[in-house]
Amino acid sequence: MLSLTREVGQQILIGDDVVLTVLSVSANGRVRLGIEAPKQVRIDRKEVLDRIRQANMESANATPDTPVDAAAWAAYGARRANARAKPPE
Repeated sequence: MLSLTREVGQQILIGDDVVLTVLSVSANGRVRLGIEAPKQVRIDRKEVLDRIRQANMESANATPDTPVDAAAWAAYGARRANARAKPPE
């Protein structure tokens, strides 16, 4: 891991097309970064991505606790479709 010290306004270049800029540092030590990157470069906060992955794993392994009432879901879907199809008054 490379560790760098930067001040507000200074930048770090990653490759040819990603720029990190130190925007601010608060009194409690929280650092605000600006990231400039091409749209095809995915940028995620690690802790958020970890929570999403964990929730997806739990969801994939879950079994429903209660049986699903297919008729009730069909009626619900029909009501929502009808509500969307009504012209505004």
